[in-house]
Amino acid sequence: MKKREKLFIFDIGGVFVKLDPASRDRAVSKAGDAGPSMRYGDVPEAIFRDFRLGRSTEVDYVQALTRVFDVPHERIYEAEHAYVAEGFHEFIEFVRRLRENHRVVCLSNNQAIHWRHISENLLGAGYFDREYLSHEMGLEKPDRVIFEAVSQAEGCSEKDVFFIDDIEENVLSAREVGWQHCIVHRDSVETAKLLMALAAEQTLN
Repeated sequence: MKKREKLFIFDIGGVFVKLDPASRDRAVSKAGDAGPSMRYGDVPEAIFRDFRLGRSTEVDYVQALTRVFDVPHERIYEAEHAYVAEGFHEFIEFVRRLRENHRVVCLSNNQAIHWRHISENLLGAGYFDREYLSHEMGLEKPDRVIFEAVSQAEGCSEKDVFFIDDIEENVLSAREVGWQHCIVHRDSVETAKLLMALAAEQTLN
């Protein structure tokens, strides 16, 4: 393949960004409590899903959580930012270099608060050639429709797609729509080695 004919598609959470549910829970705990009286895991999934799919506004989402946790809205933002506060910096720089010769996009189940924090503080604006985000598309992985939408938008041959995600269910769904080179991400060093081989025209095992 010629330069930039390969398309690398990356998940975000767990790949570029460490997800930290414990710090998120601590941020909404009340002063004097040994631990949070309620945790994010106690929140109805519909609240997260609607925001993640762009069905509810940021204001609605934050207000819902302030009621659940009985804390000011500033604490909700603190908790949301704590969840995505740390990036895997060496891998971030590796993919930045990869983009010099190949098209690099992201495909992420995300929401507006997390994405804004990640983009502004960990990756920087314009890090990807294009961003495919659940809260903007109204779709999410592992629904095959979101993979089909990305294929159509990119106008690419499935054989030219290299997809990296830390959730096996998402990788299996991508393979079902014809994406041939799909990697279950477990370790930044190992994934980087494999991607270097792919970028160097070596065969994927």
